[in-house]
Amino acid sequence: MKPSLRLILCLTIISFAMISVAWTPWGAIYDSARDERSVGDQAIDKQISLSIKSKLADRDTKMALKVHVYCFMRHVYLIGAIDDTTFRGFAVGTATTTKDVKEVIKYFVSETDTLTADLAVATKVRAMLIADKNLSSTQVETEVANGEVIMVGMVRDKADAELAINIAKGVEGVRKVTTFLTPPQ
Repeated sequence: MKPSLRLILCLTIISFAMISVAWTPWGAIYDSARDERSVGDQAIDKQISLSIKSKLADRDTKMALKVHVYCFMRHVYLIGAIDDTTFRGFAVGTATTTKDVKEVIKYFVSETDTLTADLAVATKVRAMLIADKNLSSTQVETEVANGEVIMVGMVRDKADAELAINIAKGVEGVRKVTTFLTPPQ
């Protein structure tokens, strides 16, 4: 096995292991305690994102996997590498008409064949964000598409947002960073 393929495989396994902790009761408690939102706001945001994801999957499971749905303070972020303009429109329409949604921000890029490289970059970025003790990174979500890191979430303040951006820019393989990180209102 090539060393680069072995590294990607190892990084992917580590990513899945870290992500799986979030799906345990301990991960949920930790995330809730570190979140800048109230528990009530977190519950509403989770309901909004699950409702949208469910409707997208009901329409087309394969296309729904290409659209990542995040919700913070009733602001929905639709992010993905998807060329199907009809499904893009459906996703935006679905999010816009979902109860309690204040705003829909969409960020779609063209599909390319960079999945393996993007997974490696995503793993490196996530590891670097977690490793930085000056950053509260638990609510920073990252997607990588075509070498572009897209960050969305709540941060403590503008300094955390800038730090997260600079960390991502310093990772090998990152060609661009787009951010939707916001401090509490």
